[in-house]
Amino acid sequence: MRKLWKIGKLTDKAKFIAKKNSLNPIIVQILINRNIEENDFYNFLNNNVSFHSPLLLPDMKIALERIKRAIKERERICLFGDYDVDGITSLVIFYDYIKETGVEFSFYIPHRLKEGFGLNREAIKKIKEEGASLIICFDCGTNSNEEVKLARSLGMDMIIIDHHFPKEGLNTSLAFINPKRSDSLYPFSFLTSAGLAFKLVQALKKSDCSHLLDLVALSLVCDVAPLIGENRGLLKEGLKLLREAKRPCIDILCKSSGIKSENIDTFHLGYILGPRINAAGRINTAKDSLEMFINHDKNKLEEYVKKLDEYNRLRKDIEKGILEEAEEDISRYIKDYPTIVVYRQGWHQGILGIVASKLVERYYRPAFVFSFHDERGKGSARSIANFNLMEALNYCSQYLITYGGHTKAAGIEIVYKNMEEFKNKLNEVAGKVLSPQDYLPCLDIDLELELSDIDLGLVKSIDNLKPFGEGNPQPLFVTRGVFVKQPYKKNSNGIYSVWLSKNELTYEGIFFENNGLVDILNYGKFVDIVYSLERNYYYDSVRLVLRDVRLS
Repeated sequence: MRKLWKIGKLTDKAKFIAKKNSLNPIIVQILINRNIEENDFYNFLNNNVSFHSPLLLPDMKIALERIKRAIKERERICLFGDYDVDGITSLVIFYDYIKETGVEFSFYIPHRLKEGFGLNREAIKKIKEEGASLIICFDCGTNSNEEVKLARSLGMDMIIIDHHFPKEGLNTSLAFINPKRSDSLYPFSFLTSAGLAFKLVQALKKSDCSHLLDLVALSLVCDVAPLIGENRGLLKEGLKLLREAKRPCIDILCKSSGIKSENIDTFHLGYILGPRINAAGRINTAKDSLEMFINHDKNKLEEYVKKLDEYNRLRKDIEKGILEEAEEDISRYIKDYPTIVVYRQGWHQGILGIVASKLVERYYRPAFVFSFHDERGKGSARSIANFNLMEALNYCSQYLITYGGHTKAAGIEIVYKNMEEFKNKLNEVAGKVLSPQDYLPCLDIDLELELSDIDLGLVKSIDNLKPFGEGNPQPLFVTRGVFVKQPYKKNSNGIYSVWLSKNELTYEGIFFENNGLVDILNYGKFVDIVYSLERNYYYDSVRLVLRDVRLS
């Protein structure tokens, strides 16, 4: 698929700041492109991050008092968490505290297929029957006002630790710890629920609790949190712990996944470890993932890791089947409509979000994937840059039972008889909002460089900007008129390698998937390339990691 290249320029501002501070102007421009202020450059480059006091979070003091009273009076506590990585790690972080108190407690993770996301009335009734008087809710509950009222009517207090955007109306829980509250005075609003659980445990233990930061790091990457400000510092410290393999379950999970723990980076968390942890909640029950984290028996740990691997393999097989069926439907109308809307009876509801994401990757259009069981259906939606899902769904709300989410990801419930009207209304909205150019995926390229601008010093400086991810993407560059010196080769690891030169300088370019690059490199002798930079440690040299190629 052709991509739109949005190329930044080296500005006079970057040159001036670089000269004033004896910095490389390329690095300065990258920081400016990420909206880093000049007075924060030093802290960003040296990872001097301000970690804010947990007591600044809204309702933190109320939560601390209630939890301490429950422990003192030997009340039964229920820890309620979501079934994804952020929810699971939140529970494990709080478990680190509560296991030492001697109080009676239980976990409750809703079943994705049977109960859906978040708090629900039947779960609350069951928790009451088991004798709990306090529910601490992680990674859900922000907009569950009716469920909170039910818990209170049954004589249970509720503390909510969550990071989702609050809708209109006041959350009536005893304590509502969410930095996105409009009245929050906390200086940073992008913590994950695991990050908030970490802050809560810090306040309860009155210690830094840094041994828990590997779990926070997992949540930050897998929940696609912005890797800026406090999150960046938490992730850096967490990655150090993960590389030391101090948590047995992570060590075994890495070995099972073919990862050397000392090399763990954000890629491994987001694309290898995270999907395995999530697979349990998608296919069966997330309790298997939770048990893996809180169990210390090596034999049982290996059993749980083996289970997660099997769930992940099964998830891939189901995903492949749904994708094939979805594409059969898409092929009949893809040229006629601005959105993708596919639905069938009996598709596995735990896989719909992944399928929607894959369809966006393949077609670069907003994708809505629904599974029906009789007349009622659940769906997941994923979007592209200039299409706000929540605004679009607001326009279509008369056809929906319920919906919620963010600008680029949403969950939906609908009845079957409304599907065609919903689809037509959605396409009407998209037709008004989206222009032809919006259907081209955009590559945000930091700068145009010459090969003579590149050396190991630049690569080392770029490495100081890590970890890369949401809010701090890996820097991309473009160089035009590059000569393809010799044909590409594919090595035993499936990596393509090609030698590229300009003005008597030659660098190795590598890429990991074909994606049409091979055809262009075969056809053209002179090409324009988009790439990131990496260090080849074996030869102590620079490599260009190709992201896109055009005939020059």
